[in-house]
Amino acid sequence: MHCRNALVVAWVLGAMSSASAVECTMGQVAIDSASVITPCGELLAAHKLSDRDRAQAHFVRGRGYHRTQRLHEAAEDYRAAFALDPKNEEILVSWSNVDLRLRRMGDYERRVKQAYALNPKNPRVLRAVGALWFNFGESDKAFEFYSKAIEVDPTEGFALYYRSREYRFKRKFAEAIADASALLAVAQAGLNDARSFLDQEGIVRDFRVIALLERAYSYQDSGRLDLAEKDYDAAVDVGRSAPALAARAHFLGFYVQRKDDALRDLTEAVHKEPRNSKALYALGISLAGFERFEEAFAAFDAAVTARPDYTRGLIMRARMHRQFGRTDAAVRDLKTAVSLDRTELDGIRELNGLMNALRHAGYWSEPGLPSGQTRELDDAMRACMIDPQC
Repeated sequence: MHCRNALVVAWVLGAMSSASAVECTMGQVAIDSASVITPCGELLAAHKLSDRDRAQAHFVRGRGYHRTQRLHEAAEDYRAAFALDPKNEEILVSWSNVDLRLRRMGDYERRVKQAYALNPKNPRVLRAVGALWFNFGESDKAFEFYSKAIEVDPTEGFALYYRSREYRFKRKFAEAIADASALLAVAQAGLNDARSFLDQEGIVRDFRVIALLERAYSYQDSGRLDLAEKDYDAAVDVGRSAPALAARAHFLGFYVQRKDDALRDLTEAVHKEPRNSKALYALGISLAGFERFEEAFAAFDAAVTARPDYTRGLIMRARMHRQFGRTDAAVRDLKTAVSLDRTELDGIRELNGLMNALRHAGYWSEPGLPSGQTRELDDAMRACMIDPQC
């Protein structure tokens, strides 16, 4: 198994006088991802390195770009690194994640399979294979590979998180809670880089927060609301991050007497991360519940501006357009939502809700989700956006 980090590059740099160059290490990536980009570039430009060390410098800089959402630059560094070190499956795992985020699904699949062919016992490769199966709709196979990764390395954080989530989806709450608790213990003990979780929007998150939220979801779904609230509170206490505040707000929103508390959490979340589409969406839902429709529209509009392919945001912005009589704008948003790539569970649920609303109102009769936009679907959507009961 390739367990190389930046040890070779760090050794090469140990004899150098440049203080900045010493920072071209994976350890520094974990501390401050952006800080490795310049010193790695200086190292690559100014010094003669072996192919292996040059590959590692590209790999380190690629991780720096990756964790700061400069995905195209990350991909180029991973390409250069792998060309120089073609048996390093770790590079392929990182590179495949960039492909996934850029929706290059063929490249994503190919690189994960290539990593598995190089080293089928690497736990990070195994959980990457699990994630691949999940992203292609094969949850049982995904679960199998998450379990294999944990068997090899019980501290593999992503595998613990993904398997906990799968258990929750299967309503096996005891097992889900056990995996989330194991992940929390790993993160708290410093057995992995606690700040190594990249969320769907490419933002680095603390694994402690991820573990606490996942466990809170299982407690909530299994009716243990007191324990759920404790975990939501604990997640917020770890830095008051936007995801933790938004998750707690969602929980508090189920209680009429605590909707003001939920709105305060969401307002703080959006203040911390003004382009966090999920927090903006949740704020819009909360504001609509208070019938503050203009502010709700602004929140949904900001969510879609931050992420133009956000299905849930588009559908709710359409509903706000309808609130103000803007039928054409509402239909445009719905048509965009239907045309998007359907790989996100929340987006699929929102589309299903839209189609169920069309059927319930009598404007649509076909089962399932539409394969594409048709004139009949366009007419059904327009009718729904005119009808306030739809």
